[in-house]
Amino acid sequence: MRRRLFWLAGLLLAAPLTGCSPSQAYGCTAVSLSVRDTPVAAITDDLPLTATLTADGRPLPGRPLDFWLYDEGAGQPAGAGVYVGTKSSGPDGVARLTLAGGPAGQLPAGAVATGFGVHKPQRKDYCGASAKARLRCGSAPSAACPPVRKPTG
Repeated sequence: MRRRLFWLAGLLLAAPLTGCSPSQAYGCTAVSLSVRDTPVAAITDDLPLTATLTADGRPLPGRPLDFWLYDEGAGQPAGAGVYVGTKSSGPDGVARLTLAGGPAGQLPAGAVATGFGVHKPQRKDYCGASAKARLRCGSAPSAACPPVRKPTG
């Protein structure tokens, strides 16, 4: 009996040392985060970005979502990203962010916009999630965006 009590006490003392996060210890509700490939007529046009957040198939309102633009070129490693803002999901679970001046207004000269992503940070109640989509410039389904040009002088 005494041996079992020592074993149980040892187990209870060791549990906090295992490195479990609060979500692992208490559990969190899984979420679904979705985005769609987004077209923009010109790289300098305003770019409306949207992301939909749901849990158990229902909209999840009031959660902050971080938006990123992804690019290549201009000395950036492949898949480099630029943080462009945070918006909370509305009653319909949709977060909306419009980038004035489009990708050209956010990226450095020479960068080629390739896509955008959205990240929902991990919390105790709801798990974290990420999603990515492509950006298309022009009307063709596979139209790549041109490099960003910045005015000189």
